[in-house]
Amino acid sequence: MRIICIALALAAIYLPALAQSEIATASYLKVDRQVVTNEIAFPEKTIMKAIDDKMLQLGYKGKDSKGFTVYRSVRLPELGNGEYDLYFMAERKSRRNKDNSTVTLMMSKGAENFATTKDDAVLFASAKKYLENMVVMITAYDLEMQITEQQDAVTKADKKYNDLIDEGQSLDKKRQHIEKDIEDNKKNQENQLTDIEKQKQKLETLKAGRKQ
Repeated sequence: MRIICIALALAAIYLPALAQSEIATASYLKVDRQVVTNEIAFPEKTIMKAIDDKMLQLGYKGKDSKGFTVYRSVRLPELGNGEYDLYFMAERKSRRNKDNSTVTLMMSKGAENFATTKDDAVLFASAKKYLENMVVMITAYDLEMQITEQQDAVTKADKKYNDLIDEGQSLDKKRQHIEKDIEDNKKNQENQLTDIEKQKQKLETLKAGRKQ
């Protein structure tokens, strides 16, 4: 837990300073809409999973729409007291740079009433800060996923070790049985040699009677 806290503290101090949000435009339903964008140093899948995980915790389920994931009637303290439809998209910055993505946030006050900087300057300012701080949430999510994956690896390693112990015990029992079988076989060989000698002596006795 201490390691997680340290990692999040470092992310909170350094990462937001490196990622400044910007106002841009994005095409949605063949119309250019104003959006907030930010570059975050994570793959797009990690970012979208982190956002979806956070929204689910808050009680909102996303739905795909024209390349965006939409969360309806969302209330976020970071965005003020209003209720908004939030449209998220994460895209890899470039083919070569798969670990850096551009996150886009488009906001609607319901239906097709999309927010604009002209009418919703305060909302856009809050959204910019929200995206800048989002990296902390994504870092925490990614760390938890790594911990979960590592826990799975430990569990699998433990299971394999226990399976090897069971196999070793089974092989040891087989070894004991084989050793007993070998010992019994040696005794049988000795008994058989004794019997052979007896049979040979009996044969010689019979042959001796034939000469007489």
